[in-house]
Order: sequence, then C-alpha cells, then structure tokens
Amino acid sequence: MTGSFNNRGGPVTGPAEAVEHLCRVAREAGATEARVIDVKTVAVAPWVRWKCRYGCPGYGRSLTCPPFSPRPEETEKVLGCYRTGLLFLAPASWLVRYLASHLEHLAFRAGYYKAFGLGAGPCGLCEECNTGGSCHRPGEARPSLEACGIDVFQTLRNNGLNLTLAREPDEPCSRVGLVLLE
Repeated sequence: MTGSFNNRGGPVTGPAEAVEHLCRVAREAGATEARVIDVKTVAVAPWVRWKCRYGCPGYGRSLTCPPFSPRPEETEKVLGCYRTGLLFLAPASWLVRYLASHLEHLAFRAGYYKAFGLGAGPCGLCEECNTGGSCHRPGEARPSLEACGIDVFQTLRNNGLNLTLAREPDEPCSRVGLVLLE
C-alpha cells in the first residue's frame, strides 16, 4: 500500500486506513451502512437467479443481468479468490451501482489490485443495452449480487444485518452492494 493515494490525493499509509477511507467515502455518498466482511460469509445459491428470470423485468435486457451475468458456480470460484470485502447498503439501486464502481476504483488505487464491485438491480446506464455485443460502459457497469447468484438476505444475516422488504411499490427499501477487496 505504500505510495498509494486516496481520492483527495492524500497518501494512504496502510490497509486499515484504506478500508476505513472506503467506508467513509461510501457513507459520505449516501450509504446507510458500510462494513468490512469476511467473504466466506457471502451466501451463493442457484435459486437466486430464478428470482431474476421469473420475476424481474430486467431479465435478458442487460449484460449485467442473467443470462449474461456470471452463474452461481463461477461466482463461488471467484469468491474463493478473496478474503475480505466491503458490504454496503444505500437507499437506491443507482447509488449502489455508482458506489460499486467508484469504491472499486478507489480500492484499486489504494493497492487492492483485485478489487471488484457488485451492484444492485438492472444496470440502467444505457437507454438500451448492447446485449448482442460488448458493453459500452464497462468501467461503470457491474452485475448485481443477485444476478451472480448471491443470496443477499442470507449474506446480510451472516454479517449481523437485516433487510426489511418493501411491501408496497412506493415503500423505501435499502439496496445492497459489495466490493471484493483481497
């Protein structure tokens, strides 16, 4: 981590300071919760993508959603390459998607070269996704946790958090993001 810089150009002296800085950036941007977790607490289950396929209008309309997103088996293999992650909650999917790519970028600059962010919900960066080709905004587009087969509710419970479901369409509900760090 020596020689790395935070987003304000100041030096980051070590891993603990870098992660603390990422949590602070997330909260300042609007995250209601940001904490470091052991990646072993991330729950992956094959049924999760069925919820996308048979319940989400975004299914098949974005390269970050099924059937284009990583399958649960691939997700489990990739998670095995990491020890820690930054789990965060925010009041809107767009904010989670923004934070996933922004925090990933900051983590990379701080020395976490394997950093990778996962967002929430369908992408929405482009008016129409180029599902027949490559992504037009690969630096910002990130798959959602659910699209990769991550059981968000169990992952939150495994980390001492709960998510209250929205019972009505207008009712607010937190969205969840994750940045894999090391």
